[in-house]
Formats: sequence, C-alpha cells, structure tokens
Amino acid sequence: MSKLIRLSKRVIDALPPQPTDAKARESEYSDTEVSGLKLLINKQGRKFFYLRYRHAGRQRSMKLGNYGELDVADARLLALKHRAQLSNGIDPQETILESGMTFRRFIDDHYLPHAYASKRSANSDDSKFKTHLFEMFGARPLASISRQEIQRYHDELISRRAPATANRHLALLKRSFNLAILWGYLDTNPATGIRMHTENNQSQRFLSIDEAKRLWTVLSTEQNQIAAKAIKLMLLTGVRREEALKARWEDIDQERLLWNLPITKSGRQRFVMLSEPALAVINELPGTNCGPYLFPGAKPGKPLNNARKCFQRALKVAGLVHLRIHDLRHTFASLAINNGASLYEVQHLLGHASNKTTQRYAHLASENLRVASNRVSDLVTATT
Repeated sequence: MSKLIRLSKRVIDALPPQPTDAKARESEYSDTEVSGLKLLINKQGRKFFYLRYRHAGRQRSMKLGNYGELDVADARLLALKHRAQLSNGIDPQETILESGMTFRRFIDDHYLPHAYASKRSANSDDSKFKTHLFEMFGARPLASISRQEIQRYHDELISRRAPATANRHLALLKRSFNLAILWGYLDTNPATGIRMHTENNQSQRFLSIDEAKRLWTVLSTEQNQIAAKAIKLMLLTGVRREEALKARWEDIDQERLLWNLPITKSGRQRFVMLSEPALAVINELPGTNCGPYLFPGAKPGKPLNNARKCFQRALKVAGLVHLRIHDLRHTFASLAINNGASLYEVQHLLGHASNKTTQRYAHLASENLRVASNRVSDLVTATT
C-alpha cells in the first residue's frame, strides 16, 4: 500500500529499503504535491521515481528515473509535463515510443542547446559528438542503443585513444542519456554500470631547463608574436591554455603583480603570482587599444582562438618533440619543484582544488626530500 508523504531529499535519504522478508518487491511512497508521482524503494535500497496514471480507462505507470540521477524538483517537473500531455488525451509513453527520436536529433535539438546554456565546455562536447559519437550512434533510434554497444565502443576506443579520452566519451554519453530520461525520451540509461578505464596520469612530458630556454629563444623570433607571448606567459605562470587566451587587461594588477582568474576549471576564482619576467611579457603586448583581451584575435573584440600552429612551428625550430601546450603547465610545476618549491606551494601556484592532483609531481620532489632527510641526519649525528 502506498504511503502519502511530501517528498524531499532529507525525507528520501532517511527512508529504509523494503524489508527482505516482505512479499512486495518495493515499498511505495506517493508525493503530496504532484498527483501520481511515486517513489519506489527495492530490497537493495535503490530508489526510483515513477508516474502512475490512468489513460483510456487503463491504469498505467512509467519510470521517470533513478533517485540520485533525478532529484525531487526535476521528478516533479517531469511528472507535471506528462500530466499536461494526459490532460490533452495524449499517453506520454506512446509519444516517446512513436517519436522516432534518433541519437543525433536528441543531441542537436535538446542536449547541445542545454549544454551551451549551462556548460563552459559545450564546445568540447559538440566536437566529441561530431568527430566520434555521431558516426557510431547518430542515425540510431535513441531507445535502441544498448549497453553492450556502448561497452564495445568504450573498449574499442582505447585502441586509438588514451584511456582518459575514452572515459570522457563515456561520461558524456552517461550525461546525455540521463538528460534524455529527465526530459521524457528514455526510460533507462544504457550507459549505467559501464566502468571507466584506469587512467595513468603519472606519465607527463616536462621540458628540461635547456629545452625551455631553446623554446623561449625560438618564440622570440616567431612571426606571430601575439601567440608566442601567450605561450611564454603559460610557461612562466603554469596557467591553462584557456585561462591565458581569455585573460583581460582588467584582470591584471601591475602594482601587486597579481593576475585575477575570475573563473577557473574548478569554477573558483584564483590569483596568479606574476614574476617580473611575466609582467615584462604582458607589457610587450599591444594593450587596450586592440580590445579588452591581452591576446587579441583576428576578429575585433575577440580573443586569440588558439596558439597551436605557432606552438608547433616553434617546437620544430627548437628541435622538440612529443610536447603539448598543456605540458608547459607540467614544465612549470617540474621546474618549481626541482628548484625547491614544495608540493603545497605548487598546488597553490597551479590552483589545484585538491592536493591529490598535485601528487602526480611527487616523484620530482624526491631530491628535495633527500636533502631534507640529510639535514636531519646531520643534526642528529653532529658532534659538539
């Protein structure tokens, strides 16, 4: 028998699993705010939102989504959307089945507009769909894509790409299917339960001091000096590429030698310490006459889009291989640690939200640790 309660996160989190000796597989709770909205809890403690309704004289039900993937507010909105269809004589389940919604149509018409309105990385999502995922799933009806197919794609991708890349694709698929459930186009997520591949983030490319000097010298003669100075600033500060290219003049405090990053990858504001050489690079730039950005692009009022071509030319002249722009950030950390900086200091210099991320550089600090250990030994064994 269904129990009547006002659903909320606090209430749902406190609800126990269905007793193992109970005859019914799930316990059921009815929301007091939206008619027909139910929460079911099975004997393993998993919780699901359902909508129960009557259409054409028949009692029907449809799963809205798993609790955790769907919160109470979203479940109510989805239930109300389906009840509005019912009031017009439309069965929401039949609408979903008959819609013929393909994966590509869902992504183009629904997911990407939402992503561009809510995510800073929407461009990256768009690229993954167009370059990889549409080829595999684009023409398929959304509801026909199976878990086995996604698992096969995830496994096959690591033969061509790094495990981290395959994991980003899987995470994007999971998010897309969760939203399809939320918006009423799917009943279950076929990507649920597929495990991420193990990632090895310890293998990083660092420039030696000699290599960094060679790159610096070549950048000084590069034809595109705007892009070259952006690369120089990344090397001198360890900031990410997007942080550098989107830097504005209003964010630079010349007196305090600080660079304000209003929004970083973690979504937090942070300040970058500017050395005198870094400030000198900034002062060599065109200035506010060319727009609000430190590194102006070809279009008026827009920042430099990418420094990759300049970077590749400089690497070729400097005789450097197997290097990405992001490796300049690793190089900054490497040189800092090898010249006495602690992991704590590097964490804050790079703006890592967690020290776990900085631990990838721990092996570089071994010589510093050895020096510290020798100092302690010298103190203990010193004779007066």
